[in-house]
Amino acid sequence: MPSPLKVRLTSEEKQCLFELKSNPKIPQRTKHRAEALVLSDRGWKVSVIAVHLNCAQQTVRQTFYRWLTQGKEGLFDSPRSGRRPVWTTEDIKYIEECLEKEERTYNSRQLVEKLKQERSVEISHDRLRKILKKKSGNGKGQG
Repeated sequence: MPSPLKVRLTSEEKQCLFELKSNPKIPQRTKHRAEALVLSDRGWKVSVIAVHLNCAQQTVRQTFYRWLTQGKEGLFDSPRSGRRPVWTTEDIKYIEECLEKEERTYNSRQLVEKLKQERSVEISHDRLRKILKKKSGNGKGQG
């Protein structure tokens, strides 16, 4: 069984965590981590904090460790890995200009082929449709 942990906070740290928790631009996961630290400082046990925040005890302990080793920065998520988009906003603008200027009508597969031939960009027709729908804002995309 892991040993019990307790975090002691200075008044400056408490103020910093309060500001994090009350900032609407801070991600919810970061706010929960700040809350875990505050609750520990108030005397709550790891098991009770985990139940209160609906997470595993190991998650609470990891939050404490990250706070102790990294400080405030340890409360934020690390950048996620993943493939970068193969298309740019200029590619999408190009497609939108083609749709506005040209007389003909395109479906999403034809637009994908146009991007591939004219701009050397490969993207699936489903992805292109989603991008165009999102940009139009009305749920009705071209294609």
